[in-house]
Amino acid sequence: MPTNPSSTISAILEREFPQIRVTSVHPLDKGYTSKQWVADTDRGRLLVKVPQRERDPEHLRRLMAAAQVAAEHGIPVVRYRQLVPHEPAVDGPLVIQEFQEGDAAGDVWEALGPEQRLTLVRDLGDVVGRLHAIKGPHYGDVLGGTSAPTLRQAVEAEVEALLPQADLTLIGDADALRTAVGAALARLNDAANVPALTHGDLWLPNFLVRDGRISCVLDFEHALYADRFRDFGKLDEHLFDGFADGREVFLEAYASACPLPDDHRERISLAHFLHALAMHAYFLRWTPQWAPQYAEQAKAWLVRQA
Repeated sequence: MPTNPSSTISAILEREFPQIRVTSVHPLDKGYTSKQWVADTDRGRLLVKVPQRERDPEHLRRLMAAAQVAAEHGIPVVRYRQLVPHEPAVDGPLVIQEFQEGDAAGDVWEALGPEQRLTLVRDLGDVVGRLHAIKGPHYGDVLGGTSAPTLRQAVEAEVEALLPQADLTLIGDADALRTAVGAALARLNDAANVPALTHGDLWLPNFLVRDGRISCVLDFEHALYADRFRDFGKLDEHLFDGFADGREVFLEAYASACPLPDDHRERISLAHFLHALAMHAYFLRWTPQWAPQYAEQAKAWLVRQA
């Protein structure tokens, strides 16, 4: 970044939106994978995000497209204003969106009492259920760049992509893993294999809260049309493993918006494994000290299948 990033961001906004006047820009210390700035303008506040890890503009186009699909079905999401595929001043892409007022649910969670937490979890079940009620034409990304016609093909392709990135000495034999995944897929009811819009990164920091209620779903950068229970891996790990009392409340609200199939427990089990394998590969690349815990989870699932 230049020596005065806020001035640079202001100049970019004035170039992209010559009809607005920028009154101030300040950095926002939020997010894990991007640098962010909030701009006050005479047309409202804007948020500028500069990705630090995933810098492919096609990735950002998929993010914006997924959020648009969600918005068209009544999910409260951010409105994206502009994608700059390559901005020389930041040596990469940036995205400009409306700024949403509110607190990240992850920031307020610890201060909430039990009833307030249950209210938030009930809201969460409703909004996630409504999101998962959105059906897709295929398995894969919203723009169709990667797609598969069946759940089996989608999951097997995901596993094959993750295996070379994983340390299988910590998990188990690749062929045994493939066999276990195939057997788990065979146990599912084909009639319930329907691609749904999944968020791909469901945990409390990706929800905004106003007045104790969920007001906005953030960051669809990992969204896919997938088996909807694929979203339960991260959600269970980061929320319900530490708040077991809320899980039934969540599921009740979720099922009211998107009824549960009879084999939902088997689907959730498979989703937990896929989450563990994906997180193991991810952290092996970025923060290796966290990778072994996910390898243990994947290995434990493999042992249970045997």
